[in-house]
Amino acid sequence: MRRHRLTDRISTPRGPAMSFRDNLQYLRATHAMTQEQLAMMVGVSRQSVTKWEAERAYPEMDKLLKLCQIFDCTLDDLVTGDLTATSPTPRAQAAAAAMRENAGGPPLDVCGYDEHMRAFATKIAAGVFSILLGVSLLIFVGTAAERFNPNLEALTLIPLFVGIGVGTALILTASFQHAEFQRSHPYVQDFYTADDRRATQRSFVINLVAGIFLIFVGIVGASLTDGSGDFVEGIASGFMMALIAIAVWLIVHASILLSRVYVANYNEAREQAMAESDM
Repeated sequence: MRRHRLTDRISTPRGPAMSFRDNLQYLRATHAMTQEQLAMMVGVSRQSVTKWEAERAYPEMDKLLKLCQIFDCTLDDLVTGDLTATSPTPRAQAAAAAMRENAGGPPLDVCGYDEHMRAFATKIAAGVFSILLGVSLLIFVGTAAERFNPNLEALTLIPLFVGIGVGTALILTASFQHAEFQRSHPYVQDFYTADDRRATQRSFVINLVAGIFLIFVGIVGASLTDGSGDFVEGIASGFMMALIAIAVWLIVHASILLSRVYVANYNEAREQAMAESDM
């Protein structure tokens, strides 16, 4: 005997056979919602809503329950009932009106995208900086130990291991948090203005130039100490790595902040990832 799927058309005593697709299309139309608006409220991509309405994919249970909350209906009515003969409830109308009001004005960051991306940029940049700073401290401590107390040379690896440990922890934590944010928010409405993008581009250029300048200063400074003795050369190399660490922090941080304002790229990448996962 064939098992009924979630979206099979089922005849009900209330009228002709209906499907989840019919109900969803009707509810979205009567609430004057676009696919993008509904996708953002549910926490999926616009492509997912398109697939639901074309019966090429079906929402998971948590998404179905979210739809029931949005449209103020029961799960049975949404999946197997006939909601085309009903009128929107006052609560559902209020939610839809609020969404349209937000859509009519400047777009809002309703999912905390900007705050998340700023924190992500800071943690990734800090993680890379920590690793490079560990290398710098390794050189400083090793040079000092060789000059003043060779018996302490075995301790020179401690700063490196600490830097690698802290940096790895920051990078992994940021990566896991970013992956979770992407899973929870596969679609983000673009709320950045042209002025926001221009300001971010200017900031990126300034940080990029500053980073390149610091790297140049570090390399030139280290090269000028050639032939000045192992101690001086070691200290200069340590300063060079410290300047490189600062430069990399500036460039990585500014690069991620620049990428964040191009929300369309974020949405496109998430849609491609979800499409590949469906294959």
